[in-house]
Amino acid sequence: MNLLIYAGPGPWRDEALATAAQFVGQIATSVTLVTGGGIRNMELLDDAVVRLHLPPDVAVKRRVVEGSPQEAILMVADESVYDLVIFGRFQRPLERLLPLRRSDTLTRRLRSAVLRVSGPVRPVRRILLASGGDQHTFATARHAALIATPLGASVTLLHVVSQQPVVFEALAPLPSDEAAFLSGDTPEAATLRQGVVWLRAQGIDVALRVRFGLVLDQILEELHEGDYDILALGTHHAAGPLDRVLLEDLTGDLLDRCPRTVLVARRIPHD
Repeated sequence: MNLLIYAGPGPWRDEALATAAQFVGQIATSVTLVTGGGIRNMELLDDAVVRLHLPPDVAVKRRVVEGSPQEAILMVADESVYDLVIFGRFQRPLERLLPLRRSDTLTRRLRSAVLRVSGPVRPVRRILLASGGDQHTFATARHAALIATPLGASVTLLHVVSQQPVVFEALAPLPSDEAAFLSGDTPEAATLRQGVVWLRAQGIDVALRVRFGLVLDQILEELHEGDYDILALGTHHAAGPLDRVLLEDLTGDLLDRCPRTVLVARRIPHD
């Protein structure tokens, strides 16, 4: 895999490098280290090479760019095709409370999958994969497996059956039983069962969870109750036009509110 890692100054730099060091040496064929702020930050790239413990057969490039960390990442990301971009959160906790300060802007603009590191450094043992119940689940699962496999981490596949009230049309009866939902014949249930089969075929320990309620709240509650180390996201399924309005900013909201590292997968063509 071709990885891009931001190793320049930032509030979560140490956490990002420590998290990446757990697995990049086992999955990377090449790594590009980038910093903003100009040549004065070159020594930070040399320090990152030491911290990442990369094996000698992994090709390493160093890129020093003027400008902000976000500008540096976007510039270098446009120069090549990367399988994964890794960086620490750039906003400090109090800055996230300011209006119009969204932490997902950089993630949205990148074409690659993104690992946005936040929170204290944790050994990656448990990954929560939030599935919208559509085919993008498999793209998210493939990215999650790249991290889970070398670390022996488990994956919990979570689907939230949205119970967001809809005022413009009559409500259909909503399921409220996990076992009944998973044994049903809905496309979402079938996708979840197939996702479990695929992950187990990769040698990953998999659990399956279904929760009912508001999607954002239920994902964050499961993340907290299960004490997961990484939240993996993809595109969330929208059953109708109103659902698309309600869910279109879900990834951004989760990036704003999630206290843990977030993996944002990109749809793989022909999924």
